[in-house]
Amino acid sequence: MHWPARATGYLSLWLLILVCSCATPSLAFREYLAPVPRTEVAENPALFFDMPIDHFGNASGTYPNRYWVNATYYKPGGPVFLFDSGEQNAEPLLPYYLQEYHGLSATMRLAKRYGGIAVLWEHRYYGDSQPFPVNENTTAAEWQFLTTEQALEDVVYFANRFTHPTVSPNILHPSTAPWIWLGGSYPGVRGALLRVRNPETIFATWASSAPVEAQVDMASYYKAAERSLTRNCSADWVAVTKYVDGTLGGGDRAAADQMKYRLLFAEMSGPGGDTSGAQNLTLEQAANATNLQAAGILMDPLSFYQYYGFQASLLPFCNILETQNYTQAPMEAGLAATYGIEVAFRAFLTGLAETDYDAIPGSPDDPVQDRSWMWQYCSEYGFYQRGDPNNPLSIETSFRSLEVFQQGCNEAFPAGLPPAPQVENVNKYGGWDMNPSNVFWTNGEFDPWRTMGLASIEPNSPFRNSTVAVPACNSSPANDTFFGLLHSNMVHVSDLRVLITPDSNHTDFKTVGFYSPVSQEPFYSGLGLFQLALDEWLPCFGH
Repeated sequence: MHWPARATGYLSLWLLILVCSCATPSLAFREYLAPVPRTEVAENPALFFDMPIDHFGNASGTYPNRYWVNATYYKPGGPVFLFDSGEQNAEPLLPYYLQEYHGLSATMRLAKRYGGIAVLWEHRYYGDSQPFPVNENTTAAEWQFLTTEQALEDVVYFANRFTHPTVSPNILHPSTAPWIWLGGSYPGVRGALLRVRNPETIFATWASSAPVEAQVDMASYYKAAERSLTRNCSADWVAVTKYVDGTLGGGDRAAADQMKYRLLFAEMSGPGGDTSGAQNLTLEQAANATNLQAAGILMDPLSFYQYYGFQASLLPFCNILETQNYTQAPMEAGLAATYGIEVAFRAFLTGLAETDYDAIPGSPDDPVQDRSWMWQYCSEYGFYQRGDPNNPLSIETSFRSLEVFQQGCNEAFPAGLPPAPQVENVNKYGGWDMNPSNVFWTNGEFDPWRTMGLASIEPNSPFRNSTVAVPACNSSPANDTFFGLLHSNMVHVSDLRVLITPDSNHTDFKTVGFYSPVSQEPFYSGLGLFQLALDEWLPCFGH
């Protein structure tokens, strides 16, 4: 990976950025999209709804919660299709999900088919839906209203009062019109919880890649990536990870410092043997890096795995690793088993340098959504993606410990957090065992978040099987099954929209989330089965 040449004075800042990225759960459910030129889509101004800051009586006051509506296909009596944007600024999603810019969205396809009205909903504490300004000065007294329960009740409160100028009053109330939820990842969790918590409000849900089992310890996250690797790449990645962890954690300080230097040097170098970005690195500077900072570099190739999967994001790195930068044929058993761990480590370092992620423009962080989501996972969801030293196939450094994650939470929020995330606030709705009616579940075969969803195959999960047989309306499937699809070879939220005309927002790994950048099939198969389900369920609404 290429880093531009930098003065030595900037190295400490770079190391700080590196450790922060290594110690933050990869709950990147959000989608980064640049604004679409207004001349290319119809104007659809945001609407605002006066939302109580506290639904449960401990505080007064309201704030404006933002949302958008598309009533193009609405016919009297039609459903309300609500697409939840989750933990992000919802505005950049508007053209793609409510206006079908350069593609199709499940929300609008369903609105057209069933004569429905479509709503794009923004979550409290994100975008312009902020009860209080979100920044480093937000107090514990202000953060206390960012909870699962408050955010779910927002939807119920809104649904019971939603009106639109083109629709007669009360015709959109959940008692007279079916409200249908679409969401992926955290929004998928929310839709499933609402079907358990408020079935009188949300009639049906499409929950894509929804990790409904909240756990503090999510060492399983990178197991999905390891399962997708080729045999030789997996063997070498595991071996190099153990080698690095063992050396850095051993008693030989000189060996540890030298290893840190080699890792940092590779990280700062570029393809074609370009080491100009690393020329100012000294052994003393490298020695000052923590074990987590240095060992975390081994995980750089996983940066885009969650949405792009093995072939698009990891295979190029694995090819460089296993062929020693295309100088020999790959060995089925891997380099470590064939030539020894030092050969595998050198090849891994070469792969890090040659995989030029620095050439990818990327997208700027949104400090509001980053801080708000951190509060949510620190307070209720956990999902600490630690390295497991007891896992013989771990490709994640064990220096990413539960203590590291909790320390990061406590430093970001010195007051107001519980001692550990209160996952029971989420799991009280059933977690892996939840079985609500009228819910369609979809997952990617190698999605890291599958491990916390109903399709989980982790040893401590109930091993439930999916079925494509549409359950009867308001009837749950058998407890050992769930209604849904497992998309072969896919990863995270691959099915809620499809891109038909490529544009500048969909290049170089910049745009991810809520669709598959590598396959269009999940969108069409998911949409088709959900339509069959709605054909079965909608006629029973109100009965």
